[in-house]
Amino acid sequence: MNIPHPFIELQTIDSTNLYAEKLLKTQKVPEGTIIIAHQQTSGKGQGENSWESEPGKNATFSMILFPEFLLPGQQFLLNKTIAMGVIDFLARFQIEERCSIKWPNDIYAGNRKIGGILIQNTVCGTVYESCIAGIGININQETFHPGLSNPISLKQLTGMNYPVRDAVDFIVARIDERYQQLQKGLYAPLDREYREQLLGINEWRDYFVDKKLIKGKIRGVDESGRLMMKLENGSERTFDHGEITFIFP
Repeated sequence: MNIPHPFIELQTIDSTNLYAEKLLKTQKVPEGTIIIAHQQTSGKGQGENSWESEPGKNATFSMILFPEFLLPGQQFLLNKTIAMGVIDFLARFQIEERCSIKWPNDIYAGNRKIGGILIQNTVCGTVYESCIAGIGININQETFHPGLSNPISLKQLTGMNYPVRDAVDFIVARIDERYQQLQKGLYAPLDREYREQLLGINEWRDYFVDKKLIKGKIRGVDESGRLMMKLENGSERTFDHGEITFIFP
């Protein structure tokens, strides 16, 4: 079913995910609430990473969901849902490079990062209580911190400037469609499409594992969201986040 989206629009905030966390602890929040910030001073990325964004140039927001229809062991289905919503959004533009999902939560155009997703889940016993999905997509930014190795923006890819607020609305609409797919229990097509969009799927590529160079072929992800890979020696291995590093040209 369609869910409404109350918008909380903020000029400057440390992190929209942190703001969403505080909301959930202090009040009853409608499902679908969006917290959007024109500037994040401490934007959060995966693990200990931060998200660097020029004020007013990019889509940076968080969405609050209550996916109680899922079991706690199905949490990674929501990662797939959000990631595919972002891929659907990017598909509407004339982007020459292939847009893909760099496991577990980065969005790439070719070999360059155009966005990232941070999923924070709350589970109580056997109930999947809430999810905060933080989303950052580079829209109009053209210069990035030199410490970032491979960023790219939509404007750099197309040569056009885009209204950031409209971009947020379009991303949310695409995520809504994918969330409805999830609510209907249509897991198989979601799994299939997510797998097809994985960066490096069925390609022999180089990776770093335990500070060693290996060659592997991504086969997909398991139910827990671990990366499944076939190694050059014919063996199969799964990786948790942080155990494998992608290598780019």
